Amino acid sequence: MSDGEPAAREALSADRAAGPGAARYALLALAGLATLLVQVLASRGLGPGDYGALAALLGLIAALGVPLAALQTMLGALVVRRTERGTPVDLGPLLMRFVGSACLLALVASPAAWPAAAALHLSGPLPLLLVLLFLVPSAACTVLWAGRYGTRGLAGVAAPVATGSGVRLAVTALALAAGGGVCTVLAATVLGESTTAVALWLALRRSTDPVRGERLALPVRRAVGAVLTIAGLWSLTGIDLVCARRWLPPAEAGRYSAAAFLAKSALFAAQAAVVVLLGRLASADRRTAEQALRAGLAAASLAGAGVTAGLVLGGRRIIPMLLGPGYLVQPWLGLWLGLAATSLLLLALLLHYRVACGSWTGGVWIGVVAFPVLVQPMPDTACGIAAALALASALAVAAAWRGLPEPGLPDTTGTGTDRVRAGGSRTPAQPTPPGLQQPAELEISMVVPYYNPGPAFLAHIRELLGVLDAYGCSYEVLAVADGCTDRSDRALAELVHPRLRQIGYRDNAGKGAALRTGFQQARGHWIGFIDADGDIPAALVPDVLDAVRAGRMDAALGAKWLQPGTFPPRHGLPRRLCSYLYRTVTRVLFGLPLKDTQTGLKVFRREALARVLPLCRENRFVFDLELLALLHRHGHRRVVQVPVSFRPRTTSTVGPAAVALILRDTLRLRARLLRPARHSAVTDGFTPNPRPAPGGITTHELRPVPDSVS
Repeated sequence: MSDGEPAAREALSADRAAGPGAARYALLALAGLATLLVQVLASRGLGPGDYGALAALLGLIAALGVPLAALQTMLGALVVRRTERGTPVDLGPLLMRFVGSACLLALVASPAAWPAAAALHLSGPLPLLLVLLFLVPSAACTVLWAGRYGTRGLAGVAAPVATGSGVRLAVTALALAAGGGVCTVLAATVLGESTTAVALWLALRRSTDPVRGERLALPVRRAVGAVLTIAGLWSLTGIDLVCARRWLPPAEAGRYSAAAFLAKSALFAAQAAVVVLLGRLASADRRTAEQALRAGLAAASLAGAGVTAGLVLGGRRIIPMLLGPGYLVQPWLGLWLGLAATSLLLLALLLHYRVACGSWTGGVWIGVVAFPVLVQPMPDTACGIAAALALASALAVAAAWRGLPEPGLPDTTGTGTDRVRAGGSRTPAQPTPPGLQQPAELEISMVVPYYNPGPAFLAHIRELLGVLDAYGCSYEVLAVADGCTDRSDRALAELVHPRLRQIGYRDNAGKGAALRTGFQQARGHWIGFIDADGDIPAALVPDVLDAVRAGRMDAALGAKWLQPGTFPPRHGLPRRLCSYLYRTVTRVLFGLPLKDTQTGLKVFRREALARVLPLCRENRFVFDLELLALLHRHGHRRVVQVPVSFRPRTTSTVGPAAVALILRDTLRLRARLLRPARHSAVTDGFTPNPRPAPGGITTHELRPVPDSVS
């Protein structure tokens, strides 16, 4: 564990134990107040007509930011759970991917600004281009906010968010005072979001947050579900504004938009509740998450009741004082907008809770689909639009509440034992396979898997034991019989050495299965393996051990391609060509910075191997490739390659049929790694069932990998 991990975990624990604190609440309140004041200033400075156009554009910004809002909640929950486990994350690659995608989207969508401006009755495309530009800093904020909140809690994000909101308010006020219009308000919005992104980045750099570690991956299936879920929320939130802009006269649309924005500003309460409670909503502790959900729903209900009362009682006097004399809100309009705002508050909290739990629902789209149906029989007035919105929002809340997932679900992308289906039901994952079962008691463990290895086998084992004896560290050699039929296991049983452990099983299952069997029983801080046929001399093992131990690497690999004249002359061009083609295929398919993944001499750091071994499923020759791909995916990328030489083979189990099988398994492995994990942990096909075997060898039964996870 790095030095930053305990500090980050203790900081998050202290933040949850002590509560957000008055200062952090005050900063959040100031950020929300600044957002509200921007609306007030814009409504007073632009007038109903221009303000209606601004309201439609701000609604479009909210719609475009929907995927980012969903991913921010999901990523924040993932980082929270990793911080609870003391696992640092690397945000850099994900940040670059988000910002690059936002830039590309803005560039591709920019030609559509001209026809869209005509459809919205705008004077030109500049306002829409500013809307697209807003995506870039917003994408950066998504990843930076998740990393900062996940490691520091509310204290980590309150000040940067408040700073960005303050800049937006100040620039808006100055621009409107100088006679600016819709574009200046939008430019201030872009500047405020950019300020938030810079403040989050600087806070991350100044703090001790662990920004290097496990690469933070984005679960594709969960991400799509989260985006669809939150997209339904924001579509429902903004659909009435677009309809008002299209169906009502400009002045009346502006008055309705101002009243609707005031009502929906209560959604800040839901967003604040999510920010305050996300660390507890995402907790693996069920009781903590359940209490947080109840508190959030209670806060949302109270905020909705307050908004409704304010609109009904103060719509004729207080609101005109705030927005101007032209913005009068009748009691019935205030009532319907207040009910709609209350439903949207509850809906926002329920949906963000689902996203934090790794669940999602399409039920929210029932409200979006119901709105145009409900608005048809309503009168063509602002009150009719608000009534349709309130009813559609209530339907969406009922759909979101149905099948609500249990609180306190663990991280489904980590080491949890349960997952949540799209409908919200909880189903048990498959049993977690055994990892490294033995404690680390020795320096080195070398596994030698063998299946009918030939006459050089015993001499090779003796050479390996002699080399490790001379190496001068505590060690063990685990010889794993992979269902041998040539009695080599019985011959090895006659070799007596205090550092030699002999295990095996009756039926041939493949090199990968044999290696997992040996790895699970290994007791070394450094765990490696070497082929049994003597093709690679045992004398090369110290070179690989020195390379991995000297730099505290995650792995050291023997590499044939680094050694001139690697292949014996008798293998000739065909084997050279096959080896080159396979290296090319694996480099293209898996993106590994390695040119040789299959050489039968490798050593791993125990902690790195323990992390990925339960995720391995391959039983045969592509096990090496799978192991290296999983190490790379989970951030264990400190890998060194060591030149090795060959000795002429006396036997080989790799023929044309095996080559075809390797290619098939390689393509299947790539397809499987492209799919999101369907379980928090997967079975590896190994079920221990010790049986006595001839010569004192322990035998285990191996069952095939089930089709459901293959």
